[in-house]
Parts: sequence; structure tokens; C-alpha cells
Amino acid sequence: MNKQNFNKWRRLDNTAKIFSLDHKNNTNIFRYSVILKRKVEKSILIQALRKTIDKFLAFKVKIGSGLFWEYLEYNNKEIFVEEENGVPCHKSNFKNNNNYLFKVTYYKEKINMDVCHILTDGMGALEFFKALLCNYIDIRYKRKQIDYKCNKIDYKDRYLENYDRKMVLKHNTKFAYMLPGKVDKNINNTYHYIIDVEEIKKVCKKRGVSISQFVTALYAFSLYSVYYKIKSKKDIVITVPIDLRRFCNCKTLSNFFTCMNICAGVNKDEVITFDKVLDNVKEEFQSKLTDKKVKQHLSRDVFLGMFFPIRIAPLFIKKLFMECMGGQFCRTVTSTMSNVGCVDFGYDYNKYIDDVFVLVLPNRIQKIKCTMCSFSNKLNITMNSNINDLEFEKKFNLLLKKYLKKVKVISNVTNF
Repeated sequence: MNKQNFNKWRRLDNTAKIFSLDHKNNTNIFRYSVILKRKVEKSILIQALRKTIDKFLAFKVKIGSGLFWEYLEYNNKEIFVEEENGVPCHKSNFKNNNNYLFKVTYYKEKINMDVCHILTDGMGALEFFKALLCNYIDIRYKRKQIDYKCNKIDYKDRYLENYDRKMVLKHNTKFAYMLPGKVDKNINNTYHYIIDVEEIKKVCKKRGVSISQFVTALYAFSLYSVYYKIKSKKDIVITVPIDLRRFCNCKTLSNFFTCMNICAGVNKDEVITFDKVLDNVKEEFQSKLTDKKVKQHLSRDVFLGMFFPIRIAPLFIKKLFMECMGGQFCRTVTSTMSNVGCVDFGYDYNKYIDDVFVLVLPNRIQKIKCTMCSFSNKLNITMNSNINDLEFEKKFNLLLKKYLKKVKVISNVTNF
């Protein structure tokens, strides 16, 4: 993809439309961080970023406003690299970054990329981030530089071509359990729990579950143990993003994911144990992570975006509606657990990298969020919270150590 055949503007994909309606107040920002073995050189990072964005022109955009929807248009302004300062993954002010929808920062040995979900999802951003890091390493160590053939990865809206109106799944309107605690917008308490991959694989194999199922159950049971003090009819529901590319056999740099809601079953009239929560989570994953169910979720999401009254409403009406009703939609889940999977830059590049993390910013409803990825022989589970109470993080740490011997904790607040 080159500048000559790059469209001056393009429509937002189905998911980006929803995010765009409340991007000034909502915190749909996520971050990739890499820890290098040597201190970052700003001038080289700038060179690498410029080279990368010239190849990934789908990222060289800003938000434009139309009568009915916002859209993405070509951005010919300079993109900045800044030293990290303030709250990790904080809601970005696009104007301070020449209206780009992502931002690259650094601190000592660390490089961060904060991305707004209007631009892309975790897997789309990871393609760009990998290229950025490889370009940086090539320039930094005077290696033979790779010519990334980015034309093989398009930026089309794959939702519409995989939408089947006959498979639409009814949207869940049942409210989930909401976490208590006062939100502080100026904090993002971040905890990285670093685990040996082989050890957790053995634990999961013995129990007949996947790593995602095991961590989701630990997460839900920790929330239950700390916050679920009074019996409630509402269940703890963890929403888990699903990468649709592998189900639909395609690639795109635009958003292409859906979510399944995993019920922990803690509202049942019985004594709740971790084993029971794990059984519930395993059953939920198995019943919802099928080709048919996933494509039903995809079609449901597209149907909502194509609903005629919403489509014909002027943009300011859509935004007013989202401002009034967006919080109600969010109350169908308690929190989010996102698993990016294995992050691999390639053998020749991994040796320059110490670790990789992925994190998201919590919001006023989902006050704690969980993300995880693996790099080399380490599984990194990250918790982000905007409430000052750290009892949950301590409980999660204790539960991890109950089942795993090797658990290391890194935090911007305090270590246990």
C-alpha cells in the first residue's frame, strides 16, 4: 500500500463507529510495552516510527466528522515521540499528538504504544508494533533492514462481508454485578504478574482447562472473594474479546473482533469455591467459543450498527444517545479479560528484548481490567485499576501462589 493508492478518507469499521461516539469520555485506549535490554535512543526511535508509518499508511490518519458518522482521513502532519510522563495508558488528547490515534512514548529501556480502539484492535496494533520494534532494532544495531510487505495486510471492514442476518444473536440486556469503590481518574494502578509458561501449562493440563479459562476463573473468583460481600442475584460476568481473523480466515488492520460474556456462576444458591467457578468458566468457554456462536456474535454486532433508526440519525443525536445509554449497555458485564496470546518478534529480534506487556485503561464502570500475553518463557498477566483499594490485587496474588510456585510481581504502586 503506497500513498498513491491510499484513499484520502475511509469509513470507520463497525466496531470503530461505536467507539467513536464516546471517544472523548470513554477510555478505549490500550497499550503495548516492550522492555529492551538497553536504554532507548530517542532519535533512533523517531527514525523507526517514521519508517514504519510510511509502510502502514492505514495508521497515518485522524478523525473527521460527517453528518451521520465520523470517519478516518489522511493525516500529513508530523508524528511525535515523547518521554513517558504521567498515568500509564491515560486517555490521549489527540490534538496534542497532531490528531493521530496512537502515541509512541519511551522511558529508560521501555517503549510504549498507546492506541485508540477507533483505529484498530489489539491484533492490528500488534502488527504495527512488531514492525516498529524490528525497525528500531535494525537501525540501532546497524542490521540489514527488512522491507515489510504491508500490502498483504489490508484495512478493509471485514465485519460487513462476514455478516449473516440469519445468524443474529439476541443481545443480552441482563445487568451484571458491578464493582464497588470510588473511581479516581488520575490513577491507573498497574500490577504485572509474571509466571513461568511451562508451569501454568502443567497446572492447566492437570485440570483439563486452557490457560485463558484458568486465568479467567482466577480473576472472577478473586473479584468474588474481595467484593461480593452481600448475596446478589447478579452474576460476575467477564467479557472476553475474540479475534475474528482466525474464524473468518482473513487479515485486516482495522478492528475485527467480537466478545463473549463468561458467567462465573457466583449468584447460585450454594457455597462458591474456586473449583466450581472454574467448572462454570470452562463450560461457558466451550459452549460459546464455537464457530456458530462466534459468527452469531459477529452478526449481532453488525446488526446493531446497521439498525436503520441509528443509521439515519444525525451524528450529534447518536452521541447524545450514547452519552445517555452507553453506561447501561456497559452494565451487562463486570469486567474484561483480554488474552493477546504469544508475542513473537522473531528469533533474531527477541534476543534484544527482555519482556512485553499489554494493558488497558479501566473506566468508570469496569474499574478493574485484566490483560495477558506471553513472551519467551513468561506469561504476563496485567491488572489495571482506577480505585485505591488494593485488596483485590493482593487476593489475586495469593491465589496465583496457591497453584504456582514461580510468581513475580511488578507494580507502579507497591510490590507484595
